[in-house]
Amino acid sequence: MSGPELDRLLSDPTRLTVMSVLSAAQWCEFAFLRGAVGLSDSALSKQLTTLRNDGYIEQQRAYSGRVPKTTVRATDHGRQRLHAHAQALQAILDQAGAPPRDRA
Repeated sequence: MSGPELDRLLSDPTRLTVMSVLSAAQWCEFAFLRGAVGLSDSALSKQLTTLRNDGYIEQQRAYSGRVPKTTVRATDHGRQRLHAHAQALQAILDQAGAPPRDRA
């Protein structure tokens, strides 16, 4: 199969979900993202570290008084990788053809 290839990082459903949420926003608060993907703080932090280490996301930490506020965004590289991964998935589905129709 030529064309876009599946992305090894985005083959993980959790990271795919995180990137899908982040691609729809400029910046996303950690708490919102945690709720959107249904992960604990530690599980989300681990996934974000993996994505950040490969340049898919960027994080900023600021403080409101003494309360830390973390925001996250998909980088251009991350958005491009998500798009290419989605194209590769679509190509696989296209090769499979349409599902057979039920005969009632």
